[in-house]
Amino acid sequence: MARNTALVELASELPAVVVSRLLGVHQNTADAWKRIGGQDNAYAAEVASRPPARLQARLACVGRR
Repeated sequence: MARNTALVELASELPAVVVSRLLGVHQNTADAWKRIGGQDNAYAAEVASRPPARLQARLACVGRR
């Protein structure tokens, strides 16, 4: 049990690709450990793909016309 907890903790602190290379596991396995640890990158990827706030404000104004 302690081994699994340690692996999930490690995966939550490092990128999945780093964990997979360090431990010699498949990246999908490291991704699964990251999800189990609650550190899913989907939210960060969605935020990074958003346009800047100033552009969002301008688009909102254009849409009101």
